[in-house]
Amino acid sequence: MQCNLRVAQAEVKGFRGIVAIHLSHVVALAFTIGFSFVLLFLIDWEALLACDSEESCRAISIYYAKPFRDLGFRRAGVLVCTVLFVVYGAMNVATVYQDIRDAQSISAYYKDRLGIASDESLETMLWSEVVSRLVQQQKESRFCIVQDELTVVEIANIIMREDNFMIGLSNHNAFTAALPCWIPRRLVFTKAVLWNLRLVIFRWQGVLDERGRVRRDFLNRPEALARNLRLLGMANFVLVPPVLIFVALYFFMRHAEEFRSQRASPFQRQWTDYAHWTFREYNELPHEFNARMCAAQAAAEAYVQCTTPSSPVLKSVQRCVKFIAGSVLAALLLVALWDDSPLLFVKVQDKNLLWYLALFGFIFAVADGASDEGSGPTRGSGTSVHAPSLPLRMYIALMRLVSCTHYLPKHWRSPVQLTSLAGACSGLQRAGLCDHFRHVRQELLRDFLIQRIQALVEELLGVILSPILLIFFFPDSARSILDILGSLQHSSPNLGDWCRYGCLDVTILAENSGGAASSAEGCRSVQLRHMDNNEKLEKSVLSFCLNHQLIWPSASVSGNTASWVPKSRERCIPGSRNAGGRAMTSFAAHSRTLGPREIQLEELNAQATQLPEEDVHGTPSESLMDVDVSQAPVDPQTESSTSPAALEEVLTHIIGVPLASINLLHDVQDFHEKETSEHPPSGDSVTLLPPDLVSLPPLAPGVPPSLVTSTGRTGDEPEWSNTSGPWFYWLEALRSFRSRQCDESSSACGMFDRQPGPRTRRPSQADGDVP
Repeated sequence: MQCNLRVAQAEVKGFRGIVAIHLSHVVALAFTIGFSFVLLFLIDWEALLACDSEESCRAISIYYAKPFRDLGFRRAGVLVCTVLFVVYGAMNVATVYQDIRDAQSISAYYKDRLGIASDESLETMLWSEVVSRLVQQQKESRFCIVQDELTVVEIANIIMREDNFMIGLSNHNAFTAALPCWIPRRLVFTKAVLWNLRLVIFRWQGVLDERGRVRRDFLNRPEALARNLRLLGMANFVLVPPVLIFVALYFFMRHAEEFRSQRASPFQRQWTDYAHWTFREYNELPHEFNARMCAAQAAAEAYVQCTTPSSPVLKSVQRCVKFIAGSVLAALLLVALWDDSPLLFVKVQDKNLLWYLALFGFIFAVADGASDEGSGPTRGSGTSVHAPSLPLRMYIALMRLVSCTHYLPKHWRSPVQLTSLAGACSGLQRAGLCDHFRHVRQELLRDFLIQRIQALVEELLGVILSPILLIFFFPDSARSILDILGSLQHSSPNLGDWCRYGCLDVTILAENSGGAASSAEGCRSVQLRHMDNNEKLEKSVLSFCLNHQLIWPSASVSGNTASWVPKSRERCIPGSRNAGGRAMTSFAAHSRTLGPREIQLEELNAQATQLPEEDVHGTPSESLMDVDVSQAPVDPQTESSTSPAALEEVLTHIIGVPLASINLLHDVQDFHEKETSEHPPSGDSVTLLPPDLVSLPPLAPGVPPSLVTSTGRTGDEPEWSNTSGPWFYWLEALRSFRSRQCDESSSACGMFDRQPGPRTRRPSQADGDVP
C-alpha cells in the first residue's frame, strides 16, 4: 500500500491531489447510494406514472407517506441492497481514511528526505525523477532496512508485484484457455469477473503472504483454489441483483448527461479491459500505461478510418435520417419559441410534443455521431507523399498503432514487403492486401476497441456471467493457474517474490526454449513460443529503459554548472551532437569510465561540499541525482571513444537491467543502421515510410524520449505521434526479419541462446545524423 501511494503521490502531483481523488470518490459513492435509495424506495412511481394531466399530477404525492410500511417484494429487496451498499460505503470510507493518513506521511517523506518541498514542485517532475531520488536516498539513509541499495527495477517490481503476476497470467491465457467458444475472452476481463479473480488469488487466503513471499501451500493445493472459486461464485450468484442494479445506475448517472448533451456519443469507441491487460507491459506503472493508451486511442481511430471502405448506402441513410429528424426538431423548436404550452398539452398517440422533442433529438444525435465514424482518413494517417497506394497507407496506420499499443501478433503482420505494399503488385494482390488489413481491423474492433454502449452492456453481462464462470469453468483451470504462478515466481533474497519477467532479463527466453533450437523445426517451435508468450518481455525492456533514464533536469544549482562535474569525468561527457545510430550512448553518458557507481557519487559529493549550503539544499531540483552535466566541457579527442559500457553501467548499477537485455537495445540500433544503409539486409526500403515512423529520435542526456522532439518530421504526421514509437517499429521489424531467417535456415536460431554479457558495437556511418 505504501508503494502504491508513493506512485500515486507522484502521479497525481502531490498530497492534495490524492485527498481530492479519494474524497471525490467517497462523495460520488455516497451520492450514488443515496440517490438510488430515493429513486427506488421513496418515490411512488405507480402514482407518478399514472397522472396524465396537470390537475391529476397536482393531486398526488410523489413520495410514500409511510415508506417503511407495506414494503412489498420489490421495495424490500431495494432496502436490503441499500443496507449492503451502505456497509460497502463504510468500508470504502475506512480505506480512504487510512490511505490519506499514509499519503500524509509519504508527503512528509517527499519533503524531508527527497527534497521535494511542495506539491507545485512535484507537478513539474516525472516519476523517473522521483525514483532516482529514492535510489539515492537508499544509499544515503536507508528507508528499506533489509537491503543496502535499491535499483529502479527492484522498486518497480515491489510496486507492480501483483499487477505483474496478473500480466503474466493474462499473457499465458491462464483464465481463458478452458473457456468454451461461445464465451468471448474479453468478458473474462470485465471489472466484475476480474475483481473476483484478483480477490481469490491475491486477497482471500491468496498466493502472497504479508512479506510478499509466494505461499507454497497455496501453489500445492489446486483443490483449495477450486473450492474458493466455487464459494465465491455462489456468493456472486446471491449478489447478482444488487450488484447489477448498482452497476446499471452508476453507468446511467455517469454517461446519460454526456449522451444527452452530445459531448459524447454512445457509439464512441473505447479500449476494453481485455485490451488493457493484453497491451500492458511488465513494470509499466499505471500513469505510464494510461498515457500510452490515450495516444493509442487516436492511432486506432486513424487506422479504423483508413481501413473502412466507403459505404454510399450507409451515408445516404444517415443523411436521410438526419434530415428528417432535424426537420421535426426545427418545427418543434419553433413551436416552443412561440409558446411552450403546446409542448406539454398537445398529444400525438398519447404522447405530448415534449416527448417527441426528446425522441427526435436523440435520433439526430445518434445519426450525427454515426456519420462521424469512417469519415475518411485523419490528418497524419498517410499522405500521397509517403503512401501512394492504399495498402501502404493501411500499413503505415497499423504500424503507428503498434508503436503505441506495442502489440503485433504474427497474423497481423504484413504478408509482403514494402515494395509490394507501395504498388509493385497486381490489382488482385492489392485487393488481397486490403482485405488483410481489414481483417486486422475487424479483430481490433471485436476484441480490443468497442463502442461505449457495448462496453456498458458487457459490464452488465459480466456481472451475470461471474457466478457461471466461477462455479463451472474457472475451477477446472485451478491447477493450470497455480502451475503458471509457480513458473512466474522469482525470489529476491530480501525483497520478497515477484514475477520473473519483471526482472527484465531476456535470458528467460533462452531458458524457455529448452535447447530446442538445434534444428530448423526446433527453431520454428522456439520462435513460435518466443513470439506468442514472451514478446512482451522484449518490449517491456525497451519501454522501461526509455522511460527510466537518469534525470538531470536543471542548471540552476549554481552559476557554473561545470563545477559540479569531477575533472576526471569531464572528458567522458558527450557533447550535443545528434547521435542518430548511437543515440543510446548519450543515454548513459553521465556514468563513464570510473568504474563503480559509488565512486562517482563520492566524487560528486566532494564537489558538492565546495558549494554554499543554500546552493546544495535550497530547491527541490538540487539533489545529488539532479546534477546538470549536459553543458559540461567536452574533449573532442576523447568524445569519439564513448563506448556502450556507459549504457551498461547505468542500466545495471542504477536501473538494474541485466546486460543480456541491454544487448537488445544494441540489436535494435544495429538493425536500424543496417536497414537505413544502401543495402538493407531485409531488402525493404524504409524511404517509403514517413520519417516519424522510422527515424530513431536522439535521446538527449537526462531527457525522457516522450519530451524529445523527433528530427526529420515533415508536418504531416499525427499530433499524437509518439517519439518513442520508432524504437518499437524497429523492434517489430527486427523480430519479423529474424522470424524469416529462422524459417529459412536453422543457423539463424542463435538469437535464443546468446550468452549475456557486455557487447561492443561496431562503428557505423549511421552514428551521425538520423536519416
